[in-house]
This record gives sequence, structure tokens and C-alpha cells, in this order.
Amino acid sequence: MTSKQVVIVGGGVSGLSAGVCLSERGVPVTLLEQKPTLGGRAYSFKDAETGDIIDNGQHVLIVGYERTMQFLKTIGTLHLLSIQPLPVLIFHHPQKGFCRFQLPKLPTPMHFIVGILQSNLFSFMDRWRMLRAGKDIQAADVEDSLATMTVEQWLDSVGQSAECRRSFWEPIAVSMMNENLATAPALPFVRSLRKAFLGNWRNACLAVPNVGLSQLYVEGSQKYIDTHGGKISCGADVVEILFKDSLVERVRLRNNVEVECTALILAVPPYRVQALLPDAMLRGPSLSDIQSIRYSPIISAHLWFVKDFMDHEFCGLIGRRTQWLFNRRKIIKESGKGGHVSAVISAAYDFVEYSNEELIRLTLEDIRSVYPALATEPTHAVVIREKRATFSLTPKTEYLRPPQETSVPNLFLAGDWTNTGYPATIEGAIVSAERCADLAMRVV
Repeated sequence: MTSKQVVIVGGGVSGLSAGVCLSERGVPVTLLEQKPTLGGRAYSFKDAETGDIIDNGQHVLIVGYERTMQFLKTIGTLHLLSIQPLPVLIFHHPQKGFCRFQLPKLPTPMHFIVGILQSNLFSFMDRWRMLRAGKDIQAADVEDSLATMTVEQWLDSVGQSAECRRSFWEPIAVSMMNENLATAPALPFVRSLRKAFLGNWRNACLAVPNVGLSQLYVEGSQKYIDTHGGKISCGADVVEILFKDSLVERVRLRNNVEVECTALILAVPPYRVQALLPDAMLRGPSLSDIQSIRYSPIISAHLWFVKDFMDHEFCGLIGRRTQWLFNRRKIIKESGKGGHVSAVISAAYDFVEYSNEELIRLTLEDIRSVYPALATEPTHAVVIREKRATFSLTPKTEYLRPPQETSVPNLFLAGDWTNTGYPATIEGAIVSAERCADLAMRVV
């Protein structure tokens, strides 16, 4: 561990992606992960009681996430996604029941127009309101006006009704941004919608992992880095960055082992960056405000039942506390008995301190409001709280996100929280990692 190389601190998706990108270019990397396992906020594990694979949070991708699709192709796990043949979202409305929003195979923007007009989710007037929003999404010249807006303010500006917000925008925006409409920034949301709904019709097709997240992101990355001469060390806690002549020279681990590097990529959350960088750097213009970045929680409740009662792979819940239900039996192709449902609450500020029993009760109430015939209690339940699931994205924090390049020529920052133009998504994490790899190539 003493030869010079690119060192990556952090084994989440951004760190793994940076390692794969550099390995692909023939650059040896050493990846140091503080925890005993890789994956960061995207990992899975086997439930001890049922033997089923559980993710710490359900991931749903879109085909329009081009860099994510390419990353999975490179590490050999793209085939582990179930990709929709047509973009379809299933929602359950408290009064209307199950509703579909489907985009046909038509050129842009006709696919969006026809999808809106044909959906039974919207009233006649709301269809025209949705088309007005679609026109605004497509117009690139609106970005300056969106820069200081929240999603709620943008919806006001394009005349969206309360029912339209509740039935479509809220379940989409809260899950995509992991923030409430009143605080989430409009600009990255609209950019994401443009990529999803107003690119090629195929861009909006959902891609759902049919394996656990560790198998999707971690195992292929680890194998790729290993076979290309890289090294990965878990339980390697970096506690200090050592500089020489205004460059990073090496990092020191908690066990006092030092690792030399020609370039260093910090693929860690903001609070870890604060702990590792010297005060003088943290007072610099691009990093002085990262201490103001806050975090948004996600709760996932895994519930097992005697019978599998969900007909769909997943369903958005309108007007409930739970935004989405996922049928793990259908998604993961699990062979276990009965039903296994994952209920997801994003931007879960109001619920993150609830007891497990309270969370199970409220998710059961939401599930039964969709499936009233479900009379049985769950046979088993697991609640997962990710209190720092993503950074909290607001119009203000959008301006606090630092670039990947720092004032130190061989030190770079990766992560979905850096300035990527995207919300806190896998696509953003990978975009940041690829930019770091490009920057590192200049100094190796």
C-alpha cells in the first residue's frame, strides 16, 4: 500500500464508479472504505428470519439515466434490471381506484401529449394543465427563472390544480427529490422531468433491479476493479490527509498506515469531507457553506404476509403517507412463500422518530386503503430508517453544492451532493465520479 496511485476514499456508488472509470482507462486505484462492506447508501442484506434479500431502500431507475446504464453495462450487471417495454406508472387514487399513466411509442413531444390525454388519472381540465406544464418543462429558456423557485412555486406558475398536484406531482416529486414540494428546488426537478418524460419515449421506461442492490452495484464493481489491478480495502478508516507543496501526498488510516497517492478522490458525504479537510480549505469559496447542508430521511418498511395480494410490481399511493408500494416477490423473483411488500416513505421528517410498531401500523393502514380485502396481519416485518438517505435539496442548498474540482490540483470531490445538476440520484453520483476520473487523469 505504498506505491503511488489514485486513492479513492469511500466505497459507495460514486466511489465505486470512480474506481471503475479509472480502471477502464488503465489507471490503478486503491479504494478505502471505512465500513466493513461496500455500497454506502445502496446495499442489501439477507433477512435472518425469511432468507429474503432486503435493500436498505428501494431503487427505481429510468432508462434515461444514460451514465448509470453505461456503468452497469461496464461492470456486467445491466441484465439484472427489469426494463419496461413501455413507460407505465400505476397509481391508486382514493376515489378513482387504480389509474395508469402510460407513454406510447411516438416522437417527442407527441408521446407526452398523447399519454396525458389518454390517462384516466386526470380530469379534462387537468389534462390541459398538465400539457401547459409539459411545455414549460421542454423550454430550456425557463431555467433562469426556475433557479430560485421551489417545486411548489413552479407548479403555481404553470397553473397546476390541487388535485393534479396530489395525484401526480407529489408522488413523483417527493420520491425523486426526497423533499417536500414546498422546499424542493424546481430547477433540478424540471431538468430530471425533461430527461425522463420529454426525451425519447424509451427514456421514461422504468428499470427496476431484480436482485439486491449489493449484487447490482457492488459485486460487479469490485470484480472489475480487482481484475484491472486495483485494490479495495474495507474497514480502512481514513483519518487524515497529508499535504506536501500544496498537493495531497498521502492519507493516513486510523491504524497509522499511510497510503501514497498522485491523486485523491473523496467520495464521501459532506460531514466526512468536513472532518478530513483542513480548516483553511473549508474556508475557501467553494467549500465554506457545506456545513449548512442538511439531510433528508427515507423509511422502508418490509412486510411479509401469508398470501401475495399485489397484482402490480409497484404502485404509487395518492394522498397517503406511504408514497410507493413494491411487490418484492414480483420484482426480485423471490421464491419464498406468501407476500413480501416494501413500503417507502420519502422525505420522512414527520415519521423518522416513530417506533417500529407505529411505522408498521401506519404503513398497514395505507396498504389496506388500497387493498381492503387484506385482513391478515404481517407474519414478519423489518423497518429500515436512513436518516441521512440524501442531502436535503432546496433552492438555497443548490448553490451550496461544490464542484468536483477543488483548490488543491490533485484533490477531487465525488458524490450526488456535489454540483451535478441532478437531484440526489444514482445518476448524479455516477456523473460526479466520472468528472473526478477525468480530472484525475490530468495529474496521473
